[in-house]
Amino acid sequence: MFRRVATALFAVSALPMSTAYAQGKDHHDGNGFKNPWPSFINYGFAAAARMIYSAERERPLKGVSIQDRPKPVEIDWSALKNEEKDVITATWLGHACVLVQLNGFNILLDPIFSQRCSPVQFMGPKRYSEPPCQLKDLPPIDAVVISHNHYDHLDEHTIDEVSRLNPDCKFYVPLGNKQWFNLDKPLDRHGHERVIELDWWDTSVLQRHANGQVTAQVRLTCTPCQHFSGRGLFDRNKTLWASWCLEGLVDGNIVKGKVFFGGDTGYRSLPESATPDQEYDTKYLDTLPFCPAFKEIGEKFNGFDLAFIPIGAYSPRWFMSPIHCCPEDAVRLHQDIRSKHSIGIHWGTFVLTDEHIYEPPKRLEAAMKESGLDQKEFDVLPLGGTFVTKATT
Repeated sequence: MFRRVATALFAVSALPMSTAYAQGKDHHDGNGFKNPWPSFINYGFAAAARMIYSAERERPLKGVSIQDRPKPVEIDWSALKNEEKDVITATWLGHACVLVQLNGFNILLDPIFSQRCSPVQFMGPKRYSEPPCQLKDLPPIDAVVISHNHYDHLDEHTIDEVSRLNPDCKFYVPLGNKQWFNLDKPLDRHGHERVIELDWWDTSVLQRHANGQVTAQVRLTCTPCQHFSGRGLFDRNKTLWASWCLEGLVDGNIVKGKVFFGGDTGYRSLPESATPDQEYDTKYLDTLPFCPAFKEIGEKFNGFDLAFIPIGAYSPRWFMSPIHCCPEDAVRLHQDIRSKHSIGIHWGTFVLTDEHIYEPPKRLEAAMKESGLDQKEFDVLPLGGTFVTKATT
C-alpha cells in the first residue's frame, strides 16, 4: 500500500517555482512542462485513488528469499581501466545508473548509491540489491548526466559524494534542476559553472585540455522523453525531464561513438478500460498512439552504437504506461532510435511498482523473440556487469 500511495502522491502535485518557461515550445506550458503528444494520458486524483485501492496484482518479492535476491558480480576493473577510444564501455551499477566510458571520458548516468530513493533515509523504497561497488572505487568521474528529479534518479547524497571526490566533474541536467545541486564547489578549477542546464534539443560539449589544446570531446544533447517530474507534493512538472544522447567527437567534429540514455520514460498510454489480455498484446498496443520523439531522435542521430532503455516499474499497466515502458514498449523504442545494441535498465534494485522483481528481463526476452530480432541485440547485464562495443563513425 505504501508503494502505491507514494507513487500516487508524486503523480498528482503542483507548486509554482522559479524556472523560466519559454514561449513557442510545445513542451513548455507557461507554468511548467508537459508531454505534448497524444501518446500521453494525464491520469489525475481519481485514477490515482483507484490505482491505490485496487487489488494487488503481484507481490514483487513473492517467493524471493534474501539469499535469492540479485547479487552483484565482481566488476571487471581491467575493462574499466581500458582507455581505448575505439570502444564504448558500459557498467551497470543498479537501477538506471550506468558508468559509460566514451572517447576517454568517464560519465555516470543517474547515479544512486543511497539505501533508499526517498526524501529521507529512514523510510521510503529501500534497495533489495546492493551496489556492486562504492563511489570511491570508480575511476575519476568527468561528468554526471541526470534525466529528471525523481528520487530514484536524482540522489542528492550521491551527487554530493561524486562532487567531493571529483571537484571538476560537470553535471548535465534538464531545465530547472540546477536548484537541487548545492555543490561544495559550484565552479571548476577554471572558474566554469559545474552544473549545466539544457532544454530539449540543446547541446553542450564536454572537453579535456592539455597544454592549451583540446584533446578529447563528448557532445551531450538533451532530448525528449515521455515522463514527469517532482520531488514533493506541490512541484509536479515544474522542472524538465529528458533522455540524453552522447557523441564522442574526434578530429574536430567527426562523431565516433553514439550512446542513448532513456532515463525514465513511457512510450504510449493504455486506457484504463484495457483488459488484462490487452495490456501486453503487441497487436493491440500497436493500435495506440506512440511517442514520436524516439523516431525523431533515431532519425536525427542516425542510430546509436549503444542504448540504455528502461524496462521496469510498469504495473499496474494502465496507470504506469504513460510514464514507464514495459519491455514490449522498450523493444519498440529500441527500434525507433535505431540502436545497434540496447541494455535494459530501471529494474532489479528498488520495488517501485507491482510486477515481480524478476519479470522485466523475462518479458524482455519474450518480446525480443516475438519481434523477430536477435536476442543479443537487446538484453540485460548482471548487476556490476560490463559490456564493451565498438565506437563507430
